[in-house]
This record gives sequence, structure tokens and C-alpha cells, in this order.
Amino acid sequence: MTVSAPSQPSARTFRFPWGFLFDLLLALLILIGVLFRFSWTNWSQGTSLHPDEYGLTNTLTQLSIPATLDEYFNTRLSPISPYAKYGVDGTLVSNGPDNRMRWGQWPIILLRWFGEQTGSTGYDEIRQMGRSLSAAADTLSILILILIGTRLYGRRAGLLAGALSALAVMQIQQSHFMTSDNFAALFTTLAVYAAVRAAQTPAAVRPDQPETAPYRLSWGALGWFALFGLSFGMAMASRINLLPLAGIIILAAFINIADLKLRSQSDLRRVLTAAAVGLTVAGLVSLLTFRLCQPMTFRAASGDTTLFTLHLNQDWLDSMKVAQAESSGQGGGPPAEQWANRPAILFPLMNMVVWGMGPFLGLTAWSGLFYAAWRSLKRAEWRRHLLPVVWAGGYFLFMGTRWVKSIRYFLPIYPILALLAAWLLLTLWQRAAAHPLRKGLAGALTALVLVGTLLWANAFTAAVYRQAHTRLRATTWIFHNIPAPFMLNLSADSGPFTEPLGAPDGLLITSNAPFSQAFVLPDPGQLESIRLSRPAVEGMAAAETPLTLSISSDANNTDILGQAVLRLPAQAKDQPVGTYAAEFDPPLTLQNGVPYYLHVSVEGSSAVRLYRTVLANESWDEGLPVPFENRDPFGQYYRGLSVEARWYDDANKKAMYVETLTQADVLILPSQRAIWSSARIPVTYPMTLEYYRALFDGRLGFEKAALFTAPWKFGPLQVSDVGGTLAWGREPTLPLFNYNFFAAEEAFSVYDHPPVWIFTKRADFSPAVVLDVLNAVNLDAVEVQSPRNATPLYDQNP
Repeated sequence: MTVSAPSQPSARTFRFPWGFLFDLLLALLILIGVLFRFSWTNWSQGTSLHPDEYGLTNTLTQLSIPATLDEYFNTRLSPISPYAKYGVDGTLVSNGPDNRMRWGQWPIILLRWFGEQTGSTGYDEIRQMGRSLSAAADTLSILILILIGTRLYGRRAGLLAGALSALAVMQIQQSHFMTSDNFAALFTTLAVYAAVRAAQTPAAVRPDQPETAPYRLSWGALGWFALFGLSFGMAMASRINLLPLAGIIILAAFINIADLKLRSQSDLRRVLTAAAVGLTVAGLVSLLTFRLCQPMTFRAASGDTTLFTLHLNQDWLDSMKVAQAESSGQGGGPPAEQWANRPAILFPLMNMVVWGMGPFLGLTAWSGLFYAAWRSLKRAEWRRHLLPVVWAGGYFLFMGTRWVKSIRYFLPIYPILALLAAWLLLTLWQRAAAHPLRKGLAGALTALVLVGTLLWANAFTAAVYRQAHTRLRATTWIFHNIPAPFMLNLSADSGPFTEPLGAPDGLLITSNAPFSQAFVLPDPGQLESIRLSRPAVEGMAAAETPLTLSISSDANNTDILGQAVLRLPAQAKDQPVGTYAAEFDPPLTLQNGVPYYLHVSVEGSSAVRLYRTVLANESWDEGLPVPFENRDPFGQYYRGLSVEARWYDDANKKAMYVETLTQADVLILPSQRAIWSSARIPVTYPMTLEYYRALFDGRLGFEKAALFTAPWKFGPLQVSDVGGTLAWGREPTLPLFNYNFFAAEEAFSVYDHPPVWIFTKRADFSPAVVLDVLNAVNLDAVEVQSPRNATPLYDQNP
């Protein structure tokens, strides 16, 4: 008997799971992007620094979800409508929280509903909740993008697109704001997904596919058309300028029937009927959804408004007219001036590529769009490319040729551009599979785009959200460097520090009316002296007036811990701010968290009046310092003035400049809003520009005391998005007037990291010198121009 040898198992070649690891890496990058969205949501540290945010927050705190559907649709009375309230006869009863509201109502309804469900209806609570919901909306957009990518280009393309979109700076930034933008982008992305599925699911099919059977309507496709209508209606109820999205479903219907084999006129009629039914369903659902999600657009002229009321609300129409005027460049006031002399297409494209996405993702995304468009024209894979190419490219052209080209208006196409970038990278990899060198280059390019985009997002969040806001840093600096009526000068192991104490402006201290102020230190220290900002001796004073300052542990000043005497000359007020200090010898040890009392008294018949330091901020901006760290700066420490920098140049503005600068001790430019916008219309603001030149070069008698910026750091390389400049080993220099094409548009920085300049008055300040500087400008040559009609910069000498 022959025994055969046991068979040997065949050797199996081990293959390293590179694909799995790459997918895992993409999932990790998506997670990092999501964490970037949900982290540092309290970037404003409880202060109000974003006008759109605090405007919406003010409105939301005054709204409520209606108790019934009848109340929900009855716009004249509905508690969720921000517009005015009316009687049955149509007469005005009261104004609403925001009679000029032009945002979509659907995000407002969602935010208020979530607020009431979670008990977050207070001002700070609803704002923080709204920021988290904005981050959640963008996260959902990423997940839907993965589904779109999977349907069009495969699972890995979807994951790669999700990773790139998750790391896009613009999406991360907008996720930190409670605005309507991320909600609109979410519903837009869902609408694109529905359009892709509608294009891929036949609207007309043959029963059992016999050669002679006629086509019939596909109920499955109708569901995707209906989902598009639902998403589109919600998108329109979030941002009305998303109307061009309607064209996507028409393209989807065309793609849907493009490959069907028609054998008769009957087939043609049935196919066209199926497509028409799908479009009709999408249209009807979108109209119904808009009616449901945007009830404030409708109001009966008299009587109650119901679901079936289709009469447009005049308040809504008026707000749309105002928005259109502001967006036209012919009106809109100072906020519209930033758009003067901005080139269409090129300016928003630069902002998107360089700042909104980062150069690595931005260049790849647009290369992907152009290449996909080229392949579509060559009729290669056009069915896959048509929807993303037409939507991203078409909407960019639509918004990029508007007068207002704000970078956030392009947010709805960011996910699709990320998808086209992913498709391009994977296409290059697949085509290089047979060529090791090309494959290596394709892999290196993919790594460069992923790593570069991650570094760009990391640098942005580090500069903007992982350190204090520039305005808050400026506020803290002001508290400790610009004298309040009293400044406690202390020392500790960590070094010297100051603590401001307030007093009423013009406070009069006499022997019969001493002043007492309670205070608590945030940190312990040795009190070395107390500095007075602007004391003035009044009445029949002798050569010197003694001012006694005591620190005690009780309000009656019986337990005196330390005392200092300051002898003021008769003309004390004429001295520079903060030059008088009472020394404590030896220094007085004070603890944090313990209540102390400052007592100030004057001997004899003399009287001393205390004046606050005068701070001047520019109008149409967020004045500094802001209420922060439980301090009310203009209620406790300072007197505020406004520099009306946005007035047109004339004799009144000249007089305002001289008067304001004469009174002000400190000039603050809270952002680049006024200085860089006025420079774009130089024939309207020649005196204003000369004012800024003289301010920065010192001719006005002020000197720059501090500048706060937030440059992006890549090791020793620092990049300024506001200036469009870079430097090695130091902060980039900001131009006086910014004409740099590569400087990010105002809205990208002005809310969460604007530059802040602070100037303090010198002892040699002279109103006559200020007048001489301004008189050098010929006001007769001033030409008031609208931003749209501004003379091109190359024809001027700004």
C-alpha cells in the first residue's frame, strides 16, 4: 500500500495593508478637523465681538417658539418672527426685535428651538449653543460629502474629500460663529447629494426590461427629487442667494435620462414625462418647505396669516431691498467701502485659494475643477463630473461677479471643491500605477496637500483661537497701562503689575467730601504706590495741596493698613496723564480675594477734582476696551470719544479731528476697517488719509504705544493674513494703507483676529499743528464717490 505524502499548503504572499492605513489616516484627519470645530468655541471669552453674532443673539433672546401651528404661521403676531407686530386691520402695533432682518428664518427657528429644548435661552448660553450647532452643521456637511464622493468617485475619494474639507480653514472659522452660513452650507450639500442620487437612479425604467415594454415612472427616483426639494427649500430659507442651486436638479434630470435607449415616440414621451414629474415634485416640495421654514416671508395685508397665505410680507420685501442696496455698491454706508476697487473673480479666488482653503488645497481644488471640466468637454466621465463642476464653478462665477464678494459667501462650494481635489489626486495616483517614479510623485503630492492643509489649519487655529483675541489682549493692555483715576502699582515674585481703580469723571474731593472705593485684588502683591491719572487742584490753593491716600480693611477707615501723602501743585491738571504718584514706604502687603478700601481726603479748604483718561475710538467699529474680566471700562475708568473717520472729508470733519484729538489722551484703531477702506476711495478721503499718515509718523503729537496682531506661525516663518505679508523670526510689518492683493478681505479677520493700534498723546501735542497738517489738504478737490463708482486706484496717488 502506497502512502502519499501530505499536501503542502500553498504559500500566500503577504501584502502590507497600505490602503487600510491610508483610510485610517484619512479618518484621523477628519477627526482632527472635527475637533478643530468644537474646540475653543468661547474664543471671545464672553464678550461681544462679532456684530452678526451679537445682533442675532439679541434677536434670539427676544423670540420664542410658538405654542401652536396657527401662531407659527400668523406672522403678524408670531413670537418667532423678528418683524413688527400688526393688528387684525393691518395697523402697526409694535416694532419687532429686528425689523431689518434679512437672514433666513430657518436657522433662527432651529437655534431658538434647540435653545428652549436645552434651557439655553440666556444671552451667553444661546450664543455658545449656537456656535456648537454651527460646528455640528459643518460636521454633518463633511459626512454628506463623503457620501457624495463615494457615489461619484468611490469610497476612498469620499474619505479623502472629507479629510480635506475637514481641514479647510474657512469651514473651521465659520464653525466658531453663530451665523446662518454653516446651516445654509449643510442644506446645500444635502441638496447636491440628493441631486447626485436623482441623477443615478433612473426616473424611467422598463418593466422587467423586455425589448418591447414601454418606460414607466420610477418611484425610487422621485424620492431623491423630493429630498432635493426639501434640502433646497431649507437652503433658501437659510440664505436667499442660494437660488442658483435650483439649476442642479435640472442637470440631474438631464443626466438621468441621457443614457436611456429610446425606441419609439412613446418611449420619448414617457421619459420626458418622468423627468418632468421629478422636477415638478422637487419644485413643489421646495416651495412647500420654504413656506414652512420661512414663515416670516408671508403676511396677509389684513386678518390672520395662515399656511395658505401667499401674500408677501412687506417687511421682508423692504429688508430684501435694503440688503440689495447694500450689496450693490451704490449704498450700504461705510461697510460697503471695503469693496471699492476689488477685481471681480480674481479677488475672491485669491481669498479662497490662499486663506479660505490654504494654497495646497486651494490650488489642487481648482486644478481638479478645471481638469474635470476639460474631461467633461471631452465627453469622458462627464456624467460624474457635470454636477460638481457646474455647481462649484457656476456658483463661484455667480457670487464672484457680485459687488460684495465676501469670502464666507462661497462656503457652500467648499465641500465640492474639496471633492474635486480628492478626485484629481487619486486620478493622478491611479494613472501612475504602472510607473514607479510617477507613482512616487503622485503619492508625494497627495501627502503634500494633506500635510500642508493640516499645517495651514493648525497655524490658523493657533494664531486665532489658541491665544487671546487681539481685541481682548488690547483691552487687558489698556487696563494695566492706560491710567484709570487710580492705578495701584504692585510688585510680586512674577514681576510688577498694576490694578486700576475707578472713580466718577470730574469727582470733587474736599475735606468735607472724601472719596472711598472698595476693591479686591485678583493677585497678591506689594503695593508700592498709587498713581493718579488727571488730578486738578481747584479753589484758592496754596503752592501745594496735600492729598492723603489710605488703605484700610474697613469702610470707615478705622483700621488703616498703610498711608501715603501726595502733594499736588496748583496747576496739576496741566501735567501729562498719570504723572502723579503717592509712594508707600514701606510697601504694603495685600492679599488677593480680600476686600480692601481706598480712602482719599484733602486737608484744609483746598479741593481736588479727578478726571478720567479720555480714550477715542473710531466709529463704525467695536470700541475698546470692551467690558472684560468683570470690568466696565467706560463705566469705571475712562471717558470715551468717537473719531468719525467715516464722515466725508469737509470742514466739519476737520473741526471734529482737531476737537477730538485735543480732548483725547489715547487714540485707538480697533481694527483695519476705517484706515484700509478709506484708502480705497482716495478722492473722497484725501484729508482722512493725510490724518492717518500724520498719526503714524508722529506729526499729530501721538506716538504708537502698542500693536496687537495674530500672525500665523510656521516655525520661524510668520505670515500675516491681514497684511498679506510675511517675515522670518518676527511679526510681519503691516502697511499703512493696504493695497496688497494677497491681503485677506476684511471679514476674514475683523471678527476674530483684527489688528489693533493704540496711540498715546505726547507732551508736545499742539492743536495748531494738527490744524496745519489738515489744512495742507485742499478740501475743494474732494469728490464724494460711491464705492462702486470709485476712481480706479491706478489713476490716483493714495
